[in-house]
Amino acid sequence: MTAHPSLLRRALLLGLGALACGPALAQPQAIKIVVPFPPGGVTDVAARALAERMSRLLGETMIVENRPGAGSRIGIDAVARATPDGRTLLFTNTSYSILPIVDPTARYDPTRLLAPVAMAGTYGLPVVVSNKLPVTDLQGLIDYARSHPGKLSYGSAGQGSGTHFGGEYFKLLTGTNMVHVPYKSTAAAAADVAAGLLDLTFDAASKAYADAGKVRTIAVTGSRRDPRLPNIPTVAEAGLPKFTLDSWVGLLAPQGLPQPLTEKLQRVAATALADPGLRRTLEDLGLNAASGEPGQLSRAIAEDMTLYRRIVTEARIRIE
Repeated sequence: MTAHPSLLRRALLLGLGALACGPALAQPQAIKIVVPFPPGGVTDVAARALAERMSRLLGETMIVENRPGAGSRIGIDAVARATPDGRTLLFTNTSYSILPIVDPTARYDPTRLLAPVAMAGTYGLPVVVSNKLPVTDLQGLIDYARSHPGKLSYGSAGQGSGTHFGGEYFKLLTGTNMVHVPYKSTAAAAADVAAGLLDLTFDAASKAYADAGKVRTIAVTGSRRDPRLPNIPTVAEAGLPKFTLDSWVGLLAPQGLPQPLTEKLQRVAATALADPGLRRTLEDLGLNAASGEPGQLSRAIAEDMTLYRRIVTEARIRIE
């Protein structure tokens, strides 16, 4: 999920806030939250916002460290190898569940590698179509795709990305045939939809174009509406009831963390997520804030693995 450029400024401010929180005589080693992506994206900004609130509640310094690379494996591996003392945590997204399915070199079990602490929020992918396409709603898109097999093209952030899975899942459930065009980023795909060079895409990178009237957002893939787009229905609401594709952001810890410490982090995260200010920040990012209930993230990871493996098998996706 791609963030608006203004989020870079917010990320900096939140990062400074997280660093400043906590008394000067707190434990010498700050709690480090690793984000396996570059600064400024939705996952990064959400991590900094959560760190700021948790830091206040714990009375300790929390810092966010970006460790991007290898499809997020560098950051994941760093936390998996860390001492399970609660001083190193991971804040990531659904890619944690998907990576072993799409990358045969990522030989880890997402249900076992790390211990879930708290889900922070969920989001769906906006279904965005070119203004050149003669459709105004989801059913219109389905009807048009069925009557023009192989003629529509959809863009993604690359083979095996969440946006790729969104397109393939849509094809599976609608019985349509669309051409997949992989890009290096969702922003590049969104630009081509706005330019009329691509028919549609599944991602929030198109929001600025939609706001400017250059593309049309006709639905959202999640189980809940995007808080920034309250008038845009979910795909299920728009007539495809079996289609729900939720992504998440959340906090995980190394395995072996003592149970009392795990429960403490879970309580603090849940308290932070109940804060109206944090919830507004997450909603501004397009996230539906979660409750932080302990089992929520574990269930989401297990459900991700089942769903994405199914999509790979049924859509016959080949990951090179």
